[in-house]
Amino acid sequence: MLMKEIMPIIMDNNFTKLAIIDDYISFIWTTRYYTVGDFELCVEACESNFQLFKQDYYIYREDDENVGIIEDIKIQRNEDGNEILIVTGRFLAVILARRIIAVQTTVSGSISNCINQLITENVINPSIAARKISNFILGSYSIAETMQMQFTGDNLLEAISKLCETYNIGFKVTLNAQNKFVFSLYEGADRTYDQSVNPWVIFSDKFDNLLSSEYEENYQNISTAVLVAGEGEGLDRKTVWVTDGTTGLNRHEIYDDSRNIQSNDGEISDAEYTKLLQEAGKEGLTSYVAAFTGNVYFENITYKEDVNVGDLCVIENSRWGMHMNSRLVEVIESVSETGEYSIVPTFGI
Repeated sequence: MLMKEIMPIIMDNNFTKLAIIDDYISFIWTTRYYTVGDFELCVEACESNFQLFKQDYYIYREDDENVGIIEDIKIQRNEDGNEILIVTGRFLAVILARRIIAVQTTVSGSISNCINQLITENVINPSIAARKISNFILGSYSIAETMQMQFTGDNLLEAISKLCETYNIGFKVTLNAQNKFVFSLYEGADRTYDQSVNPWVIFSDKFDNLLSSEYEENYQNISTAVLVAGEGEGLDRKTVWVTDGTTGLNRHEIYDDSRNIQSNDGEISDAEYTKLLQEAGKEGLTSYVAAFTGNVYFENITYKEDVNVGDLCVIENSRWGMHMNSRLVEVIESVSETGEYSIVPTFGI
């Protein structure tokens, strides 16, 4: 049985520390790579707790950089007849969900600059003063890979999350010493056999940290050619094929309605518009899915020291002669009423 002492701390919406919670019933803290994490704190339903926990108050841990925003508070009677106060919410990146990309926006260039533009125009320095969040700032980071895309009316958090998943990038919003919300992009470390810079992190039956494993090849949802349809009507509608080069029987076609991508009566050139449609079509290309997953054990690998959310690891089954690089995309930490600590990882691509 693993034991770990985790003390949630509560701050009001002026960032004043109110209390350390050391007598909770249970606590769950979930960190994610491609999107916003969340938490659940269960405490006794008593008058002092009713007064302590309020919507939009903050919850944090001294051993973790994430900060949660309280979004939901409810009372529940359990099987023993005891009343429990359940406090839930998401991490600071959820602030982005409070904004949409209000004006049609075409971004082009490095991923860092494109995402910075979306945040600047809709959060940091929007044309409408009421939309501005005065203590939201951009961190220092650079992702050089380039992209080109158009947005209109998209939820800002969903747009950024989708971009990050497409390009295997993580993002987070943390709180600095001046109580500024700091947005950052980051890339997980490569801890696989394919490199020699970082120590390998291996989950294997040989090391007794792979409890079970499963391998599957799925060919049902292959798409090797995407017909992307943009603006226009009927036979005059602008279309472009995006393919991976597969031909004949092995070519699997799908249709992508991207009418929302607009050239604005020639404001965007034909060449640039075609690139936008091609970028949209790339997201639809899929090959067969080869999935090798495992139920792993963290006893001989230390979370946040040996491996962190976003890192590429190795999952292998020596009896099958098989291994696969897999990214740690989510970690759920939980502490039960008895003080038992558990950590449940989720791996993806």
